[in-house]
Amino acid sequence: MYENSSVAIWYLRIHEGRKTSLHSHPSKKTGLILLSGEAVLSFLHDSVSLKGLSKMMIRQGLFHSTSAVSREGVSIIEIESPRDKTDLVRLEDEYGREGEPYEGHDAMLPMTDEHVVLSDPPQGGRNRYSLSDCMLSVETFEGASSLTGRGEDELIVILEGSLNTDSGDPVTSPGDVIGKKTLDRLTKSFNKCSPGVLMSIRPGNEQVGEGRK
Repeated sequence: MYENSSVAIWYLRIHEGRKTSLHSHPSKKTGLILLSGEAVLSFLHDSVSLKGLSKMMIRQGLFHSTSAVSREGVSIIEIESPRDKTDLVRLEDEYGREGEPYEGHDAMLPMTDEHVVLSDPPQGGRNRYSLSDCMLSVETFEGASSLTGRGEDELIVILEGSLNTDSGDPVTSPGDVIGKKTLDRLTKSFNKCSPGVLMSIRPGNEQVGEGRK
């Protein structure tokens, strides 16, 4: 769906009863955003249920597997940082891929006009998209004030740039998925920014033509 020098965004559809391998990414962090359906995110010794518009940040090296439990399956956005699809170690897999590397482009389906491709807007602009009963917006930001005033159920993905301390140390980084309460709390203490690009996601679907490819 999107990539720059720091992050790549993938759209995943998992059918009911199917799941990804139990795998880890040794060198990258992963953000998962559930757009629709109900999923169970399993780790080595426990699991969490994801419903509605919800998120999970997965640290480097953490083994995890995502399964779809809702009848309609699930729609998921995956954000990887740094972008490296080959950074993959499989521990268990229902489809005989234990120990196998990432399948590569040969296992991918071509994109069509029905798919959404995200693009960076001009400075001060915003591109809007509809996807899986959610509204996505890709927009630029320059100051901490650009990050505030978000909706209660809105999620923010940092694509480029960061929120910084007064001395310039970043407290966010590309690939982070942040909810409104966390973002509001951070901006109260840290009001310096390295200008960048973010993606916001909120529930609700409306017909938009802008930004569709």
